[in-house]
Amino acid sequence: MSLLLSSCAVIPDHKQTFENIEPQQKVEVVGAKKELPQAKVSKALQKLSPDESIRASLEAHLKVEQAISDNHLFADNAFTLLFNGQSTFSKMKELLGSAEKNIHLEYFTFEDVDLGGVTLKALLLEKLAQGVEVHVIYDAYGSQQTPPEFFESLKNAGAKITVFHPLNEGSLTQRNQRDHRKIMVVDGKVAIIGGVNLSKTYQSKGSFKTYKKDTVNPLTDVVWRDTDVMVQGPILSDIQRIFLSNWDEKQPLDESNFFPKLSKQGNQFARVIATPATKQKDTDSPYYLTLLSAIDSAEDRIMINAAYFVPTKAQLQALINAANRGVRVQLLVPSFTDSTLSLLVQRSRYSLLLENQVEIYEMQGQVLHAKTITIDGVWSSIGSSNFDYRSAGINAEVDMVILGKEVAKALEEMFKEDTTSAKKIELEEWKKRGLLERIKQLSARMFEGFL
Repeated sequence: MSLLLSSCAVIPDHKQTFENIEPQQKVEVVGAKKELPQAKVSKALQKLSPDESIRASLEAHLKVEQAISDNHLFADNAFTLLFNGQSTFSKMKELLGSAEKNIHLEYFTFEDVDLGGVTLKALLLEKLAQGVEVHVIYDAYGSQQTPPEFFESLKNAGAKITVFHPLNEGSLTQRNQRDHRKIMVVDGKVAIIGGVNLSKTYQSKGSFKTYKKDTVNPLTDVVWRDTDVMVQGPILSDIQRIFLSNWDEKQPLDESNFFPKLSKQGNQFARVIATPATKQKDTDSPYYLTLLSAIDSAEDRIMINAAYFVPTKAQLQALINAANRGVRVQLLVPSFTDSTLSLLVQRSRYSLLLENQVEIYEMQGQVLHAKTITIDGVWSSIGSSNFDYRSAGINAEVDMVILGKEVAKALEEMFKEDTTSAKKIELEEWKKRGLLERIKQLSARMFEGFL
């Protein structure tokens, strides 16, 4: 029993943490050259929404977010949304091919994927031959199916590789901690982060397929619905530091080319939030706390893509509270997935949520793997964190918070498109499910702290 408990997520006491936060007097924003004057920050925040209550709630939240996170809110950034694996891999091929100095890759699942006519290994070997430095971090658990020869060939060509928490080393607690991040940085100037792994599951056969229960391997016969974002601008310096935070110190790196001078690329404000695997205090779960604060600040609407919906008690209550104060809360979740227990726990929460006017949609014919949230059309999040205990209290994660109508609108439009083909769960129909189904769902909650 003690071994199991040591692997269970330790969730921070968010109420106590928020009470202990030092009040922030102003929202601080750093631009490409220097910190922005307060008048300019205020003017930019004013433009985010015509609704005064939304602006006031957002500003209050940003002060909490600022106190929780170690990273700056940066101005002058540009973002390109990448929907699904094919879009991400195509953009990766382009960016990796343009690398001149260094390539940094940190992924939970690291496989020799086809990027569109060329494999990842072939492209990396080509860049290594050109003198480009290649540094890789991969999670031992998430990449355990990848042949060792893949990494050996990269090492032999000069790449440096860090294995995050090898399966045969360290304590059970350490081995249970996983590097769930998905980060690519090229020359310190452009990055891609989000939910897409370097996984062959994204290499669909080109068309959306209907899920059939009798399919031999259904999860490889359907498209995986996911979202990434390409990032350019001053915020790259923090993304680069996040990558280095998980690097093996026994392999020192020459960082002289890692932090080039970064210029203005756009007009968007953003903050990247890193969650470490080893958590010594409550504030070491910054994204979890940020998300709770953001939900509590919602005034009008919340749209959530939750690949694995195993909410903590605080997350569940935050959604219910939001709906009860008149916020429209919409939740898109999978109808089938690679984690049966997660799906059972997810469905065990439907009745309570539906009774409190939370709208629930189950995606059909695709595996939902996206982790995105939009609030009030102004605050958006794209990253690796799931709506579950593991992301809150166990795994290393990385998430991008973006302020602005442009990204929020694009995510909302995709959400609406996804829900048109999804199944809306209705309370009265849901109540009719069988007794065995109810028992299985409730029983699965015993394991939610490990999911």
